[in-house]
Amino acid sequence: MLDKFSISIPGRICILGDKVDLMEKPVIAATINLMMNFNFIKSDNSSITFYSHNTKEKIQFHLGDTPPRNNDLSYWSVLYSRLKEKINTGFYLEVNSNIPIGRGLATSAAISVGFLGVMNRAYDLKFQTKDIAELAFWGENQELGIQCGRMDQYSIAYGGVTFIQTGVNPKVELLNVSTIPMVIGDSLEDRKASSVLNRIKSQIKEEDPTTLKAFRNIEEGVQKGKYALINQDFTLLGHLMNQQQEQEQNLKADTEKIQSLCEASKQAGALGAKQMGAGGGGCMIALCPGKQSEVAKAIENAGGKAWVFNIFNY
Repeated sequence: MLDKFSISIPGRICILGDKVDLMEKPVIAATINLMMNFNFIKSDNSSITFYSHNTKEKIQFHLGDTPPRNNDLSYWSVLYSRLKEKINTGFYLEVNSNIPIGRGLATSAAISVGFLGVMNRAYDLKFQTKDIAELAFWGENQELGIQCGRMDQYSIAYGGVTFIQTGVNPKVELLNVSTIPMVIGDSLEDRKASSVLNRIKSQIKEEDPTTLKAFRNIEEGVQKGKYALINQDFTLLGHLMNQQQEQEQNLKADTEKIQSLCEASKQAGALGAKQMGAGGGGCMIALCPGKQSEVAKAIENAGGKAWVFNIFNY
């Protein structure tokens, strides 16, 4: 067993298919080089400490105990409780995220996947990548009751650009795509993801025709988007991103600020732009080959914060 080590876990963008994993439909996602960093130190006693540098949350308990859940590190608490029979030493674990928290870049999935990756390495749990992804999904969806699909956990666990079948028997196809000329824009709004997800989940259950039609259109775009990415057809990909953003408007998942960042990006030369994640604020992405600097500047001039990023592969 290693006494001390560190690992880093990426954030993710959704290129096409946001929210359709709620209906177990396919999505296209990619991990990016904004990272969440984990440091593990084995303890000489039974004490276990969880600490977040970003939220200043600290949890202390003892080996075999059930840690509290009503805190920012509840993702770790539920996963530790699931694994505690396999953990036979105390430890200190800290996290420090360079991924903006709560902005639609899947920090909750990153913190879950990262915890499982640390435990797998520290205690030789022999988890495969799919085991980590599914257990991370279980913790968020089943234990914490978060209305999420499987995109975030599987994308972050596998890395790279992925076409993910998000049903109960998920399948992940790694696409041979090393770079995508995109820029992330943060709207800097207070994000209302939970209320948007809960509303849309209810509309799906009620078979609301507008919601189901929007999901069908997004799913069709995902299938075409796979072809566009593999063939580097950025004109088609940009068109599909714009079409998805129209569906986000139909779902009332957009905000005026997100729309203004998308429009500013296109005016600066982006071929397509769309929001990411649940909606209600957060981040958007713009596809802008050869125009990354101009689009990033346009996003910031429109009141957002921009990042030019690279695809991350493990």
